[in-house]
Amino acid sequence: MQWAIAFAAVAEHGSFTAAATALACSKALVSKQVAQLETLLGTQLLFRSTRKLSLTESGRLYLEHCRHWQAGLSAARQAVAELGQEIAGTVRLTVPTSFGGVFMADALIALRERHPGLQIELDLSREARDLEADGFDAAIRSHLPPPERLVAKPLAMAQDWLVAAPALVDRLGPPQQPADLAAWPCLANSFFRQDLPWPLSRDSQLFSASGHAALRANDYQLLRNLALAAAGALRIPAYLVSPDVAAGRLLRLLPDYALPAQPLYLIYPQRLPQPAKVRALVDFLVDWFIQPQQAALLGHAIKKEY
Repeated sequence: MQWAIAFAAVAEHGSFTAAATALACSKALVSKQVAQLETLLGTQLLFRSTRKLSLTESGRLYLEHCRHWQAGLSAARQAVAELGQEIAGTVRLTVPTSFGGVFMADALIALRERHPGLQIELDLSREARDLEADGFDAAIRSHLPPPERLVAKPLAMAQDWLVAAPALVDRLGPPQQPADLAAWPCLANSFFRQDLPWPLSRDSQLFSASGHAALRANDYQLLRNLALAAAGALRIPAYLVSPDVAAGRLLRLLPDYALPAQPLYLIYPQRLPQPAKVRALVDFLVDWFIQPQQAALLGHAIKKEY
């Protein structure tokens, strides 16, 4: 271990003298330990000259392993230090606006009950925040592919439904197949580039459903209110209209046909060691969204169909 520490210090500081100062030992000891490591490995790790030191290809490879080892050791130290300690501190979480309005009040109350030492700062936004630049610990995102430099944990699948007000269904007649919607007024979400036509599937067959776009808006709550007022058929995440469907204020259209489900991810920066407060947040949310209550809101339990 001491040999690897000496080598990593020389590589990081650029000289035996600076490494010896950082390690609080003699230059001769550092030089001896690096030489012993090279003998043990059977390869040269450093190019030595009177002017500078540089890493060989083997040295670069070994240094990467040293860095991983140091990070793992640091994470282990932190895990042991935090064992038995109260989870505390501030965590910053950003989630989509409409999703957060439905789920996050109950989620944050439950999180605080489990970890009363946590302070939570929640950001509701339709825009994807830059977690690292904006100082967020985690995000819940849909639609967008997770950035490669971040950890992405699958959180849930959000099902979309087609819905309409009972008055509109009574006037036009309940559709029996996707083509029947051709005569219907439809409410389009202009936030998405291709909200219409709506892709549907049944028994591995693909269908397309679309009436004329009677109204377009870029806000789900406004579109929901328009649907409640019988202004048109609407494609919308189930969690936004589950209570309306359960109460009969809206009816599901073509319930035997499925719209593509939207994956939800919990995204957070890769850190070694990962702070205990962030690990607590991640573990809680992953567990919370697999509970039956959340699954029902996400559309995986049918409330009422037409």
